[in-house]
Amino acid sequence: MPFLRPVSLIIFFVFFYGSYSFSQPLKESILVRKYTPAQLKEDAEILKKITLAMHPAIGIYNSRTFYTKLFDDFINGLNDSLNEKEFRIKTKLLLDEIHCGHTEALQSKAYYREIVKQNHNYSPYFFIPIKNKVFVLASFNKKKDTLLKKGTEIVEINGIAVDSMLRYCKRFISTDGFNQTGKDHYIQSGFNSFYLSLFGRPDTFTVKYIAGKNIKTLKYAAFKTKTIPNIPLGLKTDSLYTRYRLAKMQYKYLDDKNKTLHLKIAGFSRRRSNKAYRKIFRKLKKNKTENLIIDLRNNGGGSLENSYNLLTYLIDSSQKQTLRTPLKSYPYKKYTKGNIFFKLMRLGFSVIAKKRTINDTDNFVYSINPRKKNHYDKKIFVLINGGSFSASCLVAAYLKVNKRTVFIGEETSGTIEGCNAGITPYYTLPNTKTKIRMPVFRIVHDVSPTITGHGIMPDYPTEYSMKDILTKRDLDILKVKELINK
Repeated sequence: MPFLRPVSLIIFFVFFYGSYSFSQPLKESILVRKYTPAQLKEDAEILKKITLAMHPAIGIYNSRTFYTKLFDDFINGLNDSLNEKEFRIKTKLLLDEIHCGHTEALQSKAYYREIVKQNHNYSPYFFIPIKNKVFVLASFNKKKDTLLKKGTEIVEINGIAVDSMLRYCKRFISTDGFNQTGKDHYIQSGFNSFYLSLFGRPDTFTVKYIAGKNIKTLKYAAFKTKTIPNIPLGLKTDSLYTRYRLAKMQYKYLDDKNKTLHLKIAGFSRRRSNKAYRKIFRKLKKNKTENLIIDLRNNGGGSLENSYNLLTYLIDSSQKQTLRTPLKSYPYKKYTKGNIFFKLMRLGFSVIAKKRTINDTDNFVYSINPRKKNHYDKKIFVLINGGSFSASCLVAAYLKVNKRTVFIGEETSGTIEGCNAGITPYYTLPNTKTKIRMPVFRIVHDVSPTITGHGIMPDYPTEYSMKDILTKRDLDILKVKELINK
């Protein structure tokens, strides 16, 4: 899975930064400050109340009774003093049981301000996981000859087998339902911070690697830096693509006769997307383009309005989508902000959608109607991977039922039946100040009424090897070209 964005690394840094040792400071650092069991239990009890009161996934993959017991067991197990990071790690494992990729536990503002000042130990080698194995992708010190060559398989780091590392690290990545490709995708770009943050940052690294038929051991020194250097994992930027920077889109014809257009959508931006779509689909009609490739790889979502707008150019008949919430306002408002924005969103939905109240739950049913002007009615290829999430899965789910559409890549990390989002306030727990991201709406893809717990599946799966990544081969585009040539 190449084409991983640097933003994935940022996400992991923000959540996991650091296992550090400190000399005795005059003032206790927020990074090591311990909280009593009573303080931790109070935070956990508030988290329980908030989650059970508002989280739209309760009752989707497990019952309310299941989650009540889960939180009670968690609270009862908080019998030792913990620092903020230790508490956040436990909380993250708890929230993963909700099976919602929009739910997250993040560090406090004070923790973040302190952590970004630190220099951290990193391995001078960039490791990349592929199919539960770990390989060397690059060396950060390009001026010196590297002892570990690109493509070398690593079997152990600092006494821990890499497959055990990967299993543990993936537990901290939340995806919708029971999806695993999303976990594989994000661990691939974030592993170099993940394993250090969870297993320690020593001054010296000891790795075991495969050399021919033998396993050898190498020791080397760590290097210190505030941020891990960027390693280009994907293809080089193609200057021939026409870019709409604010709209996060770019496109290019892949042939001289303008028969196949490759449209990359990095995210569903709220800015300038309408103008970009008008120009692109006008061009498709003018050139009588026969094949449209919609590239949703690594598209983490964004604006619902943008995704609806794109679908109007592509779907053949009117479709419905439902946003559900039992809430009229945020519960436990003293721990969060933005309640006015939620009320305005409810008001906006009631204007553009049909509101139906069933058992105290408001259902806002929105109609997505195909447009007549510049509507595209030819062949569509959709590229997806484990980085396709949220609004990109909305688009993919509604195109999945379109007989003109072919999917290539791997399962999305968002489920085909929908997700929990719409608006996602942050709650701040009173003692540790841990921030909890909590979605409000259940977004239901009415084209897929059955709860599956899985993402949109490709018609033609692709799997990237280490060689593919090193040579920067785009297997998905190659597959499209093969299908078109047939």
